[in-house]
Amino acid sequence: MITPDTQVEDIVKIPGVVGYFIQNGVSPVTCSGAFPQSVGRLLEIKKVADPDAFIDGLNRFLNER
Repeated sequence: MITPDTQVEDIVKIPGVVGYFIQNGVSPVTCSGAFPQSVGRLLEIKKVADPDAFIDGLNRFLNER
């Protein structure tokens, strides 16, 4: 289960996760690789309006796979 404290580097290796982020307007990677902080911090920096909904959607996406 992904939480706001989950490190981006740990989840971008999961098939489909990068696609989910991109489809929802957030890139989890930088020019040097995976974003080096937590999912919560990434969503804060990217000014995602509802980070909890984003994370809930990501968890649903992963559960359906």
